[in-house]
Amino acid sequence: MTATVQETDSPSTVETVADAITAAVRGGRLVPGQRLTESEFTGRLGVSRSSVREAFRRLTADGLLAAEPHRGVTVRQLSRREVDNLFEVRGALEALAVQLALPALNAAPAPLLALQAELDAAAGAGEMNRFSELNGRFHRMFRLYAENPLLDETLTRLSNSLYWLQFRVLVDRAEVFETNRHHQLLTACITADDAAGADAAMREHVETARRLIQSLPDDHFAPAAHP
Repeated sequence: MTATVQETDSPSTVETVADAITAAVRGGRLVPGQRLTESEFTGRLGVSRSSVREAFRRLTADGLLAAEPHRGVTVRQLSRREVDNLFEVRGALEALAVQLALPALNAAPAPLLALQAELDAAAGAGEMNRFSELNGRFHRMFRLYAENPLLDETLTRLSNSLYWLQFRVLVDRAEVFETNRHHQLLTACITADDAAGADAAMREHVETARRLIQSLPDDHFAPAAHP
């Protein structure tokens, strides 16, 4: 049954379009610098142009897409300096999320311990896709328990900007599994009510992710802007 314009323009439809684009970037089907057109997604998803346009606007605000003069909307590509800037902010905010979430998770650690067990199993089995999905859940758990919507929204936007580079790291770097030691240390610190140790573990975890991304070849990054 064909959806009406009212249906296709609903917030849920805009979210569906945004999710489809995000998934394509995360899966490497859309790459940095690739131009996106409204007609492509209206035809593929069976939605209105206004829904696609709103999804483009939302993802541009989130940092996943870029609107450029004479080029339209493209998948955003970061320079190495922009990556460092993002991780500098992300490290501080991820550590803040841990500090805010620690009291609740320390009082009732069962969900954290269960997730850590899943991470251990995925790392032990070499299941990269599963490990990546669980790592995302691990970080989102702290945002959830922090109970700070602004912090959650800001960290989501920062993560969106890094989807493509994180995807390439997952494809090219088996040492991603080694980051599970940070998860284990963080989990141990939280169950021990060690706020300082948890802060340090999260900051080191984020810094390791930054180094892995910066180890990628230059063609994954936008040229540095000249002053």
